[in-house]
Amino acid sequence: MEINFEKYKNIKFLNKLKSLPIFTLLLLVFMGCSKDDDTTLYNTYTSEDLNLIHNDSSKTWNLVGYYCRYPDYLHIDNDCFIDETYIFKPEGIVEVTAGIENCFYGDSEIATSEYRLYEESGFVFIDMARRKISGDVASNMVFTLSLMELDEDRMLFAAGEKGDYGRTLIFETE
Repeated sequence: MEINFEKYKNIKFLNKLKSLPIFTLLLLVFMGCSKDDDTTLYNTYTSEDLNLIHNDSSKTWNLVGYYCRYPDYLHIDNDCFIDETYIFKPEGIVEVTAGIENCFYGDSEIATSEYRLYEESGFVFIDMARRKISGDVASNMVFTLSLMELDEDRMLFAAGEKGDYGRTLIFETE
């Protein structure tokens, strides 16, 4: 019995040829990635960074936008959030000065907030709460968001990953 080695050489060549498109695709993917790309999904902060929030004693911030999908869709409660003033202080304290517009019907609404830094991870969160007391019934709206962007005069807290924000609060100061 005679073995036809030419036939086997062609099969090896065809197998290599089949893997060429896969190799080319992988090469393009790896060449397209650079070390300069910002692939972090969350920003991290230090206690020194928080000085931008509270200015070592207190800093007044105005809520200028409350989104259910940033930047495309304002939340239905945007008007009742943006007329309030927030004074951020060290130790996570936030004093909320209520505005005219309430999130609930009536005028028995209480608005509170606080923030916290988890030093090990560098994450900062804000807790927002609204409470309405009507007789013996209390209604609550509570949520927590991550600090995603922080500048001297603007900060953005949001749910989701960088660039794909759901519920979002945007604060600005003068």
